Order: sequence, then C-alpha cells, then structure tokens
Amino acid sequence: MTEQIESTEQTEQQPLRTNHNIRIVNLTTSQSVLCLFGDVRDEDKKVVGYRMLYPYVLSLGDVNTNGTIPINYTRWCPFSPVEEHRISGEHIISVVYPDNNILDNYTEKLKEVGLEQKDIFFEVTDGTESEPAEASE
Repeated sequence: MTEQIESTEQTEQQPLRTNHNIRIVNLTTSQSVLCLFGDVRDEDKKVVGYRMLYPYVLSLGDVNTNGTIPINYTRWCPFSPVEEHRISGEHIISVVYPDNNILDNYTEKLKEVGLEQKDIFFEVTDGTESEPAEASE
C-alpha cells in the first residue's frame, strides 16, 4: 500500500533531530529507503553487514496545484511479513538523517507497529551538567 503525505511549506527550518537511528539509506538500485538502521557485527566486533528495520521506500509524487509535493511511503518488501532486512555495504551509496517532517511521519508509522517514543529516540546531553534534552513531543 502506498501512502502519500503532503509536504508542508517551511518558513523557518527547525534544527535537525539526530537522537535516533532512523535513516534514509540510498541504495545502488536508486531506491531511498527510510528505516531504523544499524550495523551487524561478528564475534570480533567487525562490521559484516547492515540491517534495516521497518523499511519504507520514499518517492516524490507529482507537484500539486498549491505547489506542495507529496512524499510516497511504500513498504520496501511487501511480500514478507518480516520487517528486518540485512544487506551488505556494497549495496549502499549513502546513509543520511531524514528531515524533521519525514521523521515525524515515520515515527507515527512506528507507533502503529507498537514502538514507543522511548524505543525510537535516545537521550542526548548538551555537554553541560543540565538535564538531557527532550527527544520529541
């Protein structure tokens, strides 16, 4: 199932939230996959591959009459109920943080499968003796 989310006009860019493992993985197949991303290590702690949890392919829709561009979210592998996929680094071009709007939409999808904020975001300190920064509202 493909879902479209309208992009919103941004008047002021909020700081990018990075206290999570959600990434957009750009693959050699030209797909941009939004997922919880991590590495797979062997007994010697050497990275032997990568894993993508709850992956969705991102694509842009046609520009609407009001100038917004919808973002389509499609399950990366709709043929299996398994939501953990392992891939080799040879198939990855780049790995980047999503913008905050995409992050918010994806965390809503993760809530639908039972993940809570505390499972998605981790605490980050600002380098002082103050309390940890809030993850997300």
